[in-house]
Amino acid sequence: MKRVWLAAAAATLLSLQMTAGELQRNVLSIGYAKEKGLVAAAYRGGQVVVWDFESGQVKHAYNASAPKNTLNQPLAHFSAGGRRLAYTQEGDAGLISCDPDTGASTVLVPHRLLVQGITAFSWSQQSDSMLVAIGRDIFLINGQGRPLWQRRLETRALITDVEWHPSEKFYTVATDLGEVSTWETASGRVLGSSKLEIGGHSVAVKVAWTSEDSLVATVSGRSLAVLDPETLKPKTTTACKCLDFTWSPGGKEVFAWDPPSIAVFSEAGRRTREIRTPFDGEEPIEWAGEGRVLTAFSDSVVVLRDARSGKIIRTFAP
Repeated sequence: MKRVWLAAAAATLLSLQMTAGELQRNVLSIGYAKEKGLVAAAYRGGQVVVWDFESGQVKHAYNASAPKNTLNQPLAHFSAGGRRLAYTQEGDAGLISCDPDTGASTVLVPHRLLVQGITAFSWSQQSDSMLVAIGRDIFLINGQGRPLWQRRLETRALITDVEWHPSEKFYTVATDLGEVSTWETASGRVLGSSKLEIGGHSVAVKVAWTSEDSLVATVSGRSLAVLDPETLKPKTTTACKCLDFTWSPGGKEVFAWDPPSIAVFSEAGRRTREIRTPFDGEEPIEWAGEGRVLTAFSDSVVVLRDARSGKIIRTFAP
């Protein structure tokens, strides 16, 4: 009887250990650099892995001994042309920028600025700088880690996303209370604002400009909306459990992770079709060109899928 109990206890402990490990290994962010032929993923525990796109071989691994809980949202994004990879981490530096070729790194956000965690950042496509969201503040930081300016939102909400307009003359911010606002980069003047319907609780809201005059927003687990680029009020809203989204060139199609499917929307925000997958977890999604998307999968794997059929073309395992 004692042996049976011990065996059961051991099995339970093993199950708990595996579950904890899987939770830490969930992919929360995917980056793709076409010019460099690289794919990057940030995991829940803070680890970051970089693969060669063609071979699927691991090229770099960062934050290998990252803590189980991270103050920052685990994120990894390439700059224009894949020249730099920025990723969040813990310790003395909250945000690191590294050269994928040489491995040389620069601290962009020191720990002293992290009164609250980094929830989003957006590389400029025109200069070596980025917008970084920390709590209620937006920082513009250059490639050497020097803050160029800091602006605070007059709100009780926390910022969940920040995205440049393609012109970079202004940028758009979203908060966990559904507030969406656009700001002029040079002056800090508010150009427009609105509030999305989020229900009774704070929630992650993501925004992205799919073209010069097309702005899309998701309320995590609730809806996807196409917003008027000037007033930011929803032009169309479609119910979905959407957790992340990406788009094809020109924003002609929007691909959203709507577990366990990839929901495909037209540029007008109409759901046109869905691609069924066998995976039902949290899943970032990233356009990879030539009719393909990158998504996460079970057991820490990132996969390249055909955007029409959902068929897995290539696998990237840590």
